Amino acid sequence: MRYGDAAAFRQALEQRLRARAAGDGARLARDRKRVAFDRLLARLNEVAPGDWLLKGGFALDLRLADRARATRDVDLDWQADEEKLAETLIEAAGVSGDDFFTFGIERTGMAPERLGGSHRSRVTASLAGRPFETFLLDVGLRSSLVDERDTLTTNDLLSFAEIEPVEVPAVPLERHIAEKLHAYTRRYGDDRPSSRVKDLIDLVLMSELASFEYGRLRDAIARTFGERETHELPTSLPAPPADWAQPYRVLAGEVGLDAGLASGHRDAAAFLDPVLADVPDLDLWDERAMKWRRRR
Repeated sequence: MRYGDAAAFRQALEQRLRARAAGDGARLARDRKRVAFDRLLARLNEVAPGDWLLKGGFALDLRLADRARATRDVDLDWQADEEKLAETLIEAAGVSGDDFFTFGIERTGMAPERLGGSHRSRVTASLAGRPFETFLLDVGLRSSLVDERDTLTTNDLLSFAEIEPVEVPAVPLERHIAEKLHAYTRRYGDDRPSSRVKDLIDLVLMSELASFEYGRLRDAIARTFGERETHELPTSLPAPPADWAQPYRVLAGEVGLDAGLASGHRDAAAFLDPVLADVPDLDLWDERAMKWRRRR
């Protein structure tokens, strides 16, 4: 049913989200973020179709549902001119939809160089005159256009109010894997290794998602490393630091993976090492057997 005013809609939405969470506070927090993300992406679809691609944690959330890590931000790949970005965000915040949400989007003071070239904004989603959720929006500027794109559909959390899920363009899964691998293997600051335990978790989860074509994945990885020019493409997946063991155990438990850090590295390496080593005659990744099949 359609609601006549924002207060009635907010009350109904809050009730449904609490019922869906069934006392699980983490589930409630995650679904509130999902609603806010959905409404922002709907506005970006309206004002700038074709200019951006969803990537990062929320893209994985849409692919994996509750098996994905909970995420607190939205990551986009900007495909248009850099000068158009600020104007688009202002325009998106100004959209007055029939969902009663309003948005405030403000740039943070963090330099893009500290965020791998991404522009970060703080987003406040308000409903019925009060904040509903706040989150970060990171928009990366692409040095070259992504030729292909996937289409993902947001969660069906608002159909009770006749608001349908949103179809959003997303970075292809092969590109997503390549970017995760790049983040996992690069050095940071004063030549420090990555502390992003989540990247190893995500690589294992993504290896279970699809039957990847060897050539497409190899090309996506080579292209990503070539564009970013931060470090050489490795010939095998480096082992994670030993001090990742405890945070990895916690994250793995949340998404249903084996809790052992060595196990996570082994699974990710089984997926990526043959690609990094450019092993000949490989064809398709078997996500059930967790191994590459040779070309017949």
